[in-house]
Amino acid sequence: MKNLSLAVVLIVSVAGSAAAQQGPAISPRAERPGETAADPIQCWWKTSRTAVRVGERFTLVLTCAVVETPSITIVPAVNQLEPGAIILTPFEAVSGVRRDDVVVPPRRYLQYEYEMRLLSEGFFGQDVTLPSLTVTYNIQGPGGDTQGRDQSYMLPPLPMRVLSLVPRMGTDIRDASGQTFETIESRRFLSTAALVGAWIAFAFAAVLAVVAVARAAGRFRARDPKAVTPLPLPAVLRGCLATLSAVRAEAAQTGWTPELSRRALAALRVAGALALGRAVTQDYVTGAIKERPGQVEVRTGWLRRRRALVSAATTPLTIAGRLQQAPPAGVEARVHLEQIADALRAFGKASYGRASGEVDASTLNAALDSAAEAIKRLRLRSFWRMRTA
Repeated sequence: MKNLSLAVVLIVSVAGSAAAQQGPAISPRAERPGETAADPIQCWWKTSRTAVRVGERFTLVLTCAVVETPSITIVPAVNQLEPGAIILTPFEAVSGVRRDDVVVPPRRYLQYEYEMRLLSEGFFGQDVTLPSLTVTYNIQGPGGDTQGRDQSYMLPPLPMRVLSLVPRMGTDIRDASGQTFETIESRRFLSTAALVGAWIAFAFAAVLAVVAVARAAGRFRARDPKAVTPLPLPAVLRGCLATLSAVRAEAAQTGWTPELSRRALAALRVAGALALGRAVTQDYVTGAIKERPGQVEVRTGWLRRRRALVSAATTPLTIAGRLQQAPPAGVEARVHLEQIADALRAFGKASYGRASGEVDASTLNAALDSAAEAIKRLRLRSFWRMRTA
């Protein structure tokens, strides 16, 4: 009797399926010569692992291949496959993403990646299956003008093994901590070392901040009017070079005169004093005060531009005496002093000689160029001195 009932149910199911397929729907066209039959849709899925723990996340990949030809297009209901809509109880879809479709005629491939987990506590040590999934689709004709009724494709269930976290007789399902006393002491030592290093760094920063504040305050505090801050050595040498360049340009236009020779001589005297390591006379002035004979104008400062007039009383005899008594270390320094001394002789003769009105322009030009080159090298070397820094 039982077998007879099963046979009746089977016959009724087959008859119902046949009757449903006879409805007004668009079916795939009949095979033509040289063609083979293909299922309108095929789906399969796989997981990143076959055994998981409760609460552990794993990846579930669902891939579907649908027929897409100029005459027939299979359109699945992808809204049912979105991460927020898919239902796979007792598993939960935490997140998911749809990958870009891949078209390989005559099929289009769709793929979803879900991040799944199982939070139920009653499945330790058991096999839990991902339930079967139904994918709804329909068949569309050319251009999408005609559309058939909805049909279903069912994926088979996928078994998953749930691992137990505790022994069979355990009463607590929480993971035991892996920390030991040694780990705690190690972390405590590292934290103490980091704290000591931080305090040392803060101490250095505080000292540097105090020094910076003291230096900044020293620039603005009231000072003795007689006390003048020495000009930076590179700035004074730059002023000498600027004066020599201006004299050279003016002499090229109007020719050498005693006045131009005296201006060049003043710059050479200041450069010679600096080359000997001697101090120069300086005076900060306003823009209304003009430089006097024997003075060189120097401008300094980045934000607050200041104007100063410097002068020195260096002669060729002064340099010659220094070269004899205490010659400088290095051949280059001696050559620079000799070049400046030669220029001082030439321009001193042109400025105060008996025949000062008749000067040899080529000699003065050569002496000026040689001295300017020596001053440029002195200025370049002055940038590396500690007092300049």
